[in-house]
Amino acid sequence: MQNMRRVLSIIGLSVILLLVFTTIGCSRATRIGDILADPSQYEGKDLTIRGTVGETGWLTLVEKGAYQLGDSSGTIWVITSQPPPQKEQSISTKGKVQSAFSIAGQSYGTVLVETQRD
Repeated sequence: MQNMRRVLSIIGLSVILLLVFTTIGCSRATRIGDILADPSQYEGKDLTIRGTVGETGWLTLVEKGAYQLGDSSGTIWVITSQPPPQKEQSISTKGKVQSAFSIAGQSYGTVLVETQRD
């Protein structure tokens, strides 16, 4: 009986440890629609987004590219210094939100500047 309790305790502890390590390894993705609804709340912050790749582009001369990433809530352009992923690929990427460009102090558009792609 005591051996059975010990075995159950070990199994229970193993399950708890597995859940803790799994949770630590998972980064929470921000919904693209939330970013677009209030870009100033996310500007300059590191965050993760997940979605499906849409249009892509690469400028060889400056070794920069961009791709659209969309989830069920919206799409955003991602600026990258590595070749863009393939169209229709599901990916996760990390980066900083910033305005696409500013004219006379007014910001237009929102992009994510990629720092890491999973």
